[in-house]
Amino acid sequence: MKLSVVSDSLLQKFYLKDLSNNILDIDLDTDQNLKSGWYELCIEYVDTKIEISDILINDSSISHMIYTGYYTDGNGTIHQPATALWDTGGVFSIWIHTELGIMYQRVLEAIRNGDFGKNLFDNYILTVDRPFITKNIWPDHIRSFYANAHGPQWWYDNNKYTPWKYCDLPDYDTDELLRELEPLTIHHSTRKNGNYCIKQIKEHASDLPFIEIQDIPSALIRDFVSNVGYKRIIDISVQTLSPGTYIDIHRDDHYKRKAYPYMRGCKKLYWAVKAHEGVYFKQGRSGILPLDKPLLLNTIEHAHSVIHEGDQVRTSILVYGELD
Repeated sequence: MKLSVVSDSLLQKFYLKDLSNNILDIDLDTDQNLKSGWYELCIEYVDTKIEISDILINDSSISHMIYTGYYTDGNGTIHQPATALWDTGGVFSIWIHTELGIMYQRVLEAIRNGDFGKNLFDNYILTVDRPFITKNIWPDHIRSFYANAHGPQWWYDNNKYTPWKYCDLPDYDTDELLRELEPLTIHHSTRKNGNYCIKQIKEHASDLPFIEIQDIPSALIRDFVSNVGYKRIIDISVQTLSPGTYIDIHRDDHYKRKAYPYMRGCKKLYWAVKAHEGVYFKQGRSGILPLDKPLLLNTIEHAHSVIHEGDQVRTSILVYGELD
């Protein structure tokens, strides 16, 4: 691949990062012997403000796709659209592919024409699916699922296919939450020889009728689900997963349920409240999820799997309901 950057000042520090975050030093305007695939082009501010007007791959312009790039300033704030570098510690980043046609297809299928040149982070979520080499204890289809990497993907927010997003919640004592849920989640089931346990508030999870929030006897749980944004609840469950156990690749098939209109999209709260270290939840092309914070997931449209390579039992709280 031949990479060129058109700018008003000479670039001083630049490099590529592959999907495994390996840094590759490159020369501009000359053919580079790179494996075909996705790379993050990073250009660091040194001591001169730089305006970038174009990026070329094999002498062809990436055109308006330059606006998928963004600038992270020295304070860590992301600016987009931004095709300039202006402060100490700042980095301009953009995902490119060695084959320009593949880059065009990926970007144009994801981003609406009128949105180029706007702040994409206002209406899109950027995920990067990276290869993950698991321990040699899983079946081949699990290992290859995690090892395969889709790379960068822009997702339009708040539609049927949005894969996940963060859920902002107040600080809760998770031990207290679990204690309050214990007498409510009375329907139990076990799988994986007892290593995957589910306790849920309804016998038939994910089915209507709704549970009205005022009918939940715990004030703490009422406050919790209300702060997520639920107006009514379909189900609440607490799930535990033992080390050395996996949840097979699947999609949550709720299409025929009467509750499906309330479940489509990012509607499932997923909060790994205990021992998420060493647990890897991969959700299709969006990659491995960040389990350090509560999430709203779309597990209906995306194949997903969980492997537990840690040494403690993971505990998660899951909720479906009608969101505001």
